[in-house]
Amino acid sequence: IFNTLRILWSIYAGFTALIAGLLILEGVSVFDAITHSFTCLSTGGYSPYDASIAHYQQAGYAHYRAIEYTLTFGMMLGGMNFFVHYRVLTGGVKALWDNLEMRLFWVILGGATGLIALSQFLHFGIADVTDRFRHILFQVTSILTTTGFATKDIGAAYFPALAKQIFLILMVIGGCVGSTGGGIKVLRIGVLFKMIWRQVRHVLYGHSSVNPIVVDGTAVDVEEVRRIAGLFFAWVALLAGGGMITALLSQHSPLAAASGMFSALGNIGPCYISVEGITELDPVIKGVYIIGMLAGRLEILPIVLIFTPQAWR
Repeated sequence: IFNTLRILWSIYAGFTALIAGLLILEGVSVFDAITHSFTCLSTGGYSPYDASIAHYQQAGYAHYRAIEYTLTFGMMLGGMNFFVHYRVLTGGVKALWDNLEMRLFWVILGGATGLIALSQFLHFGIADVTDRFRHILFQVTSILTTTGFATKDIGAAYFPALAKQIFLILMVIGGCVGSTGGGIKVLRIGVLFKMIWRQVRHVLYGHSSVNPIVVDGTAVDVEEVRRIAGLFFAWVALLAGGGMITALLSQHSPLAAASGMFSALGNIGPCYISVEGITELDPVIKGVYIIGMLAGRLEILPIVLIFTPQAWR
């Protein structure tokens, strides 16, 4: 256990130092580099500036593009399984694509970026391609890894309706198992898709056929599949409940009302309600979001147990 902890903390400290060092080379102050490297790899998302990472473009930093790409890279590191980092650092570069979760991670990241880019081009035409790609990639990575950094307001007109829907989906998915990110986790989404395909095979070949759910050459225990399905249902139930309570006790649009609980449960931060709007929410809504943030971080079951009388006996 001690050796595992030593390896994990060495990787974590090394990546944090790498991000901070790159930011300093790109003209960021030492204080800003340290604070942003801390909240980047941890997928915490806090920034000393109200404008978040957009501050560096607004303040006229010469290398603001490089700063944004550096933090995008850092968020990706935080959203990936740290065992993958260990394998890569010990010579196993193929760990970046030789397992179901990492392949799905890249598909989701690339697919979301491509769809949002297509949506923007259809709405606004083909112009400023490089800047748009940078902003889209940054926000997709920020939401998928549940970091919450921003270069653009995800609720602004800059992102069309399709983009806003995709961001909500990414909030639910979250980072990889063994990462610092929140959400349901990419691997569990992969298992759920395999469970759907398993049911299709049952229809095709009959229920007497043996169709185990296999991930990376290993059959997933049926009890684990049930646990993942139960967790997903609980996640959906909390999203629906939080969204309806927000809609009932506020004047926000249906999408904005739903986004608040999506953001809270996924531990994201940004949503389609402005910061000022969040401060003005009814205390009941804020209480629901507090429960949602705790439930999302603790993966729901411990919070459910707190409200279960039998658990107190």
